[in-house]
Amino acid sequence: MWAEKFRNNLVGGFFKGAISIDKDTLFLQFIDNQTNPFTVECKFIEGHLILLPSEKEFERNDSKKGIIQFKEIELFTITNIDSDPQDRWICLSLSNDYELWIKGFGKFGNVLLRQKETSETLSIFRLSLKSDWDFQYPSLSTEERNWRETSSLTNSGEEWKNWGLTKKPEDLGSLVSAQLNFLRDYYFQKNKSQLKENLERKVKHLRKILNESKRRLTEIEQRRSYKEIGDLILAHAHALKPGLTKALITDYYTDQRIWIKLNPELSASDNAKKYYGKAKNEVIEQKKLSEQIITTEKNLIEAEQKSEGVSKAEDFKGLKSYQKTLSKVQTQADTLPYRLHEFQGYQIWVGKNNKSNDQLLRLSQRNDLWLHAKDVGGSHVIIRKKGANYPQAVIDFAAVLAAKNSKAKTQNVVPVIVVLRKFVSKPKNAAPGEVSLQKEDIVDAFIA
Repeated sequence: MWAEKFRNNLVGGFFKGAISIDKDTLFLQFIDNQTNPFTVECKFIEGHLILLPSEKEFERNDSKKGIIQFKEIELFTITNIDSDPQDRWICLSLSNDYELWIKGFGKFGNVLLRQKETSETLSIFRLSLKSDWDFQYPSLSTEERNWRETSSLTNSGEEWKNWGLTKKPEDLGSLVSAQLNFLRDYYFQKNKSQLKENLERKVKHLRKILNESKRRLTEIEQRRSYKEIGDLILAHAHALKPGLTKALITDYYTDQRIWIKLNPELSASDNAKKYYGKAKNEVIEQKKLSEQIITTEKNLIEAEQKSEGVSKAEDFKGLKSYQKTLSKVQTQADTLPYRLHEFQGYQIWVGKNNKSNDQLLRLSQRNDLWLHAKDVGGSHVIIRKKGANYPQAVIDFAAVLAAKNSKAKTQNVVPVIVVLRKFVSKPKNAAPGEVSLQKEDIVDAFIA
């Protein structure tokens, strides 16, 4: 049908130009044999070619609208149109001995420019089809040309079902109408699927944050309060001699004897002050976690409702409100001060910036494992303690995370510091993210 349309309108006219606005859309511009503009849109949907009439007009010098294609044949007269409906190609011959080939070929649709004399392919539109540079062109000689009428194609209706038709279109108008309906449904389903996927990813992310926040809050609530430990140190200050690393004292809260860890370089009152400082941070963290749980639960309900609404949407209008609101979803309140990874049952925290790196130090425990790319800026990485030893596979995995989240991420092999958290400290008046180390071990992280 399109070949017949081209024969009637374009033979004797000329090729004005071509412009692509993306990798799947090409506009072919002609002046027909009645000196009227004639534009065809070549749209490739997952490789399949769809031809549509278009009223778009592009000026030759308007490079902002796209990329100019097939400059070699601009303003040359179209002398002949050849086609084969079963082989699904149309060939436009031009007066400068060039040929513009429009080929369907299932998922391998393309538009090619060929020099007839040398049979050389000069350019192709879909560059991903590298084999088209060596495309074997059908013969156009009169003896070998096989004109097959479109009526010889199957007319059982099976091949037209995807276009929303029960039989082959009677004319070009009904074909174009069917194609437009198909495109409308195609893009609707594509947008719906992408929006649904984004919302499901959002729901999964929020659930992960909610579970981690609740787990962390429970952990703080169930462990011994730092304030109580500070109180006990002060209560036994008279019996605590300088230089002790730990002391066995009576716990007045439980009436039991317990061990308390001490800094041997500090006095009893200074050790108590240190625990009070931790208690203050503990209260702040509890408050932030509680607020985050409330906000995350609210956003989770909202995201789940939106996901359900998108599933029920039947047209673009039904999707429009969800597309707008999804772009406005606030993520800052939902975000933990680290990116959470899990590997072989171990939780791994990766700092996001210098501020969150400092937060990781406060949130982590002394026997957690701390990692950082050596001698370069980057994220702090914490492996939460689980069991007596850290498996080497877990350390290697975390080391790669530390390397990829550092300024050495472009290297193939990155040395990474690995040390227990208790050997990492924050110096007084240090810059955000800056730490000092009492010892360090090095592992090599191999970035694939």
